Amino acid sequence: MFYFDFAAQKEQSSTSTMGALLRQVVGGLAEIPEEISRAYHEQKKALGGRGPQLPEIVKMLQTTSSKERTFICIDALDECVPGHRTKFLDSLNQILQKSPGTRIFVTRRPHIRPEIERRLAGRVASLSILSKRDDIIRYLRSKLQEDTTPDAMDNNLEAEILRKIPEDISEMYVEATLGKPDQACTDRYISRFLLVSLNIDAILQETTIYGRRQKLSALTDGLGLGDAYGATLDRIKRQGGEKARLGMAALMWISHSERPLKAGELCHALAVEIGSPDLNTDNVPSVAILMLCCQGLVVVDKEASTLRLIHFTLQEYLRAHPEPFGAAHSIMAETCLTYLNSQEVKAFSASPSPDTQHTPFLEYSSLYWGVHAKRDLSDRTKQLALKLFDDYNNHVSAKILYRTQKPYLSRDPSLFCGLHSASFFGIAQIVASLVELEGCDINQTDCEGSTPLVWAAKSGSEEVVKILLGRDGVNHKIVGFRAIIFPQTSRLSFGSFSGKI
Repeated sequence: MFYFDFAAQKEQSSTSTMGALLRQVVGGLAEIPEEISRAYHEQKKALGGRGPQLPEIVKMLQTTSSKERTFICIDALDECVPGHRTKFLDSLNQILQKSPGTRIFVTRRPHIRPEIERRLAGRVASLSILSKRDDIIRYLRSKLQEDTTPDAMDNNLEAEILRKIPEDISEMYVEATLGKPDQACTDRYISRFLLVSLNIDAILQETTIYGRRQKLSALTDGLGLGDAYGATLDRIKRQGGEKARLGMAALMWISHSERPLKAGELCHALAVEIGSPDLNTDNVPSVAILMLCCQGLVVVDKEASTLRLIHFTLQEYLRAHPEPFGAAHSIMAETCLTYLNSQEVKAFSASPSPDTQHTPFLEYSSLYWGVHAKRDLSDRTKQLALKLFDDYNNHVSAKILYRTQKPYLSRDPSLFCGLHSASFFGIAQIVASLVELEGCDINQTDCEGSTPLVWAAKSGSEEVVKILLGRDGVNHKIVGFRAIIFPQTSRLSFGSFSGKI
């Protein structure tokens, strides 16, 4: 049996892990096989007495397991470094090929299941292990027994921990007990157990009974997991390279998006290379890879087909600690605009009924690029927005946005221009740039006769309203709305009528 530990990743290479398994197997034999004894003595003769290498260890395990019924148990395989995990699984596969009577039992988090199935093709049967209250209590007891500072624990606090954590965690996930235990239910149970682990680890980090009791109180109120979440984010970053980037980018999108994102939407968003004129579908990561990179902090809600964080406290933590994401809203706006400016999306303007099933990020980009841009407008965002507005009247995103605001409309909103859009989103800097462009019609009406001023007033953007009212020749007449600016309260009020501001 072997247990992987994230804290000992440097020591737990594929070679050392397989070597540990070999020692256990040989130790259980009445007599050491001649092949293994001979290989050991040959290695001692080598310069420096080097230990056997991975291929040699695998051959020895093949030899022993083919002669004796062998059971290999691997716990927490997801804690193994991805590079080592690949070699380790390939080694297990080689053993199974030579010794079909060998049985291997592996526990892991769900995000590495596809990798196991691929490496051990045709030899995998999966079983979802759902954590129940008794399981949680047993786990908590084992963690308490391993406490390295027992002086910071007493019987009353221990009893309180064993009562409160299972009780509060169960209340958080009570919906998971309803109905059939499908995959969505399984995901909730898994995330529930992860929260239990994070909770007890956070408590045991405290060095006094008082500190631990305070931490327990904070945790059961849905707070106090900052250190545990921070440690998990460090795990994601330590993956390095593209995996670290994907994991952090996924968390940024899920925690800052304007609505829950479907898996396809997020995967396409992560594939965008900001500023690129083309969409590279080969750059779209799979959901399985995404889950792997997020180290268990993200689960798929099967009922809604969306991705979500394991718990609302993680959402609060990420909102309170935006540093790892940089200028999140600016990045998201640039991503959305790059998607809308791509040749593939622009081509939809030539079709009256475009097939958008292969561009799942189109709707979100169309409806929310301006929301993100208003919150953090970078120079690049402004440039990409102006590029989009070059031919916005015919752009598919203009139709999507317009029809969302006017669901009753059956006509093609071809008169809805970039100034209408920027005014609706309330992005004052872009509006100011547009009205200075030669040929800009500040009074252009859409197919219902509404000007940019109407759209700005409708969305409650006082700053944009002031910019438009300050232009010579602006048509003050608003059809269907009245907008009155109250300088004292800096707000807009609307009423139904036709008249002037």
